[in-house]
Amino acid sequence: MRLYRAQHLVEASHIKNLLDSTGIRAFLRNENLVRLSGEVPFDQTWPEVWIEDDREADTARRILDDVRHTQRYLPPWACAHCGEWLEGQFSACWNCGTERYA
Repeated sequence: MRLYRAQHLVEASHIKNLLDSTGIRAFLRNENLVRLSGEVPFDQTWPEVWIEDDREADTARRILDDVRHTQRYLPPWACAHCGEWLEGQFSACWNCGTERYA
């Protein structure tokens, strides 16, 4: 069952890892389709998080809701080293590796 469609592979991987850590078996789909972005509608290339057992859907959705609730309160930030703008949930710059509060 598809649980979530993420805009970024990092986000999808994070959610998959959280689910895996609670014992919910999850897997990713479309993680390599980003290369087709621009040739097909961009939202069709977004990575998806799927769970293997539909009976775990309610628990998986609660975990996802917790992630969304936490992310809402973290403002975007600019890397002090390279100036790259990042979403609030990231603790280090994806571009240069500088820690958020270095």
